[in-house]
Amino acid sequence: MRTGSRIDSLQTGVLVVGGGPAGLAPLVAASRDGGLDRLLSEGLVVAERDQTVGAGRIGRYLINSDSSADTFLSCVAGHPDPVLARLVDHPAARAIAAHGRDAVPLPLVGRFLAALGEALAGIIRNAPQGRVMTGRQALWTRRTASGGWSTRLRCVSTGEEVDILSRVVLLATGADQPVTRLEQEAVAGRRLLPGCADRLMQSDRVLTAEGQAEVGERLAALRHPRLVVIGGSTSAVSCVRVLLGALGDRPGQGAVTLMHRHALPVFYRSVQAARDDGYDAFGPDDVCPVSGFVFRFGGLRFDSRTLVRRALGIGDAVPDPRLRLHRLHDAPDAGAVLDRADLIVSAVGYRPRGLPVLDLGGRTVGLSAHQPGGTLVGPRCGVLDERGREIAGLLGIGLAAGFRPGGAMGGEPSFAGQVNGLWLWQNDVGALVVRRMFERLDETRCPSQPRPATDLPLPPWPRHDAPTASCPCSA
Repeated sequence: MRTGSRIDSLQTGVLVVGGGPAGLAPLVAASRDGGLDRLLSEGLVVAERDQTVGAGRIGRYLINSDSSADTFLSCVAGHPDPVLARLVDHPAARAIAAHGRDAVPLPLVGRFLAALGEALAGIIRNAPQGRVMTGRQALWTRRTASGGWSTRLRCVSTGEEVDILSRVVLLATGADQPVTRLEQEAVAGRRLLPGCADRLMQSDRVLTAEGQAEVGERLAALRHPRLVVIGGSTSAVSCVRVLLGALGDRPGQGAVTLMHRHALPVFYRSVQAARDDGYDAFGPDDVCPVSGFVFRFGGLRFDSRTLVRRALGIGDAVPDPRLRLHRLHDAPDAGAVLDRADLIVSAVGYRPRGLPVLDLGGRTVGLSAHQPGGTLVGPRCGVLDERGREIAGLLGIGLAAGFRPGGAMGGEPSFAGQVNGLWLWQNDVGALVVRRMFERLDETRCPSQPRPATDLPLPPWPRHDAPTASCPCSA
């Protein structure tokens, strides 16, 4: 803590910056085979700016997941640690289990993840070299002379500061929707800001209780509102559902327009299932060679899938006359549609919050995430500098981090986006992160430093035989 002009420090092996679902996911992956014990023996600190860990912001969104109920519970079902295994009997877990293979309301998922976070925090805190530091905002991380990192944390309530010295830092700092993006990127030949400022909302707000109340207020005096959602992701389609619900019993032929750049891919469990449904908008490169799923990573699922399936008239689905699809490059009147709109919802994606990274001299290191089209991490979850090179000892995970699966991890070859999903974070991607942690800890171990008593072999590279579960709020 700060004492006069001095700032105390704490030394550890691994620092996790961000205790939300993504930050804790690698610890869940490690907990299954003793890897968490090894991390704790090396020293593990989890820093979180909120007062609790586990749920992050997921419980704020008043929509259903695009993952099945059993997917959420797979992280504790049959777990070798009895502390985590007992969570299957938690009231939130029982409520989730009642949904079977269906989608789950995200506030309920948030309650379960809060319980999971509390249990993991207890395990960490009970270890001699484990600490969970809540209410701490990370300010920056700086390279040290030893090749490690010094990360400055500030207590949000007292302003006291402490430096965490670690050999590995995992950035799980979440994502947001910066206003600057709407000022810089053009949609239908124009920028949404400042021109549309009085009619504009972002999807991250629309999907919350406060945002939905605002939508209701904006539409209250409009008998024939004209509403536009921009984007083709799950977030965008979820916003369409919110707007359709807000219309109530108003007449509204084509009242809601979904304006999207690319085709809207629909998930199927097999090529045959897609063909049986009359869906043929895919080719060989859209099929995952591992699972056989059609649009395994890019496809819309559950509620979003149902809505788009109706909009496209797939199979026996009946289109909703209130919804109109408007693919940008196929329709020249997109600008006019925006001009007539009473409300425009932007769902054009998230950007990682990241953390300022400083070199040994205290100078800011440019990151790939700061470049147009850049990502926070590369294919092995290492944080990238502005030239696309991994920064040793810095790892990243989470929404908008930009992770793209490699060939062995499966997924459709045509997939060009980024993978965000709790199941992947707790399994394949989490195992990859843990392996990278162990590799770095071994690389930087002092020759005279004994290996930890609980030293275990490196965990195997991720397994690839299970389906993914996409993040409900990725864009």
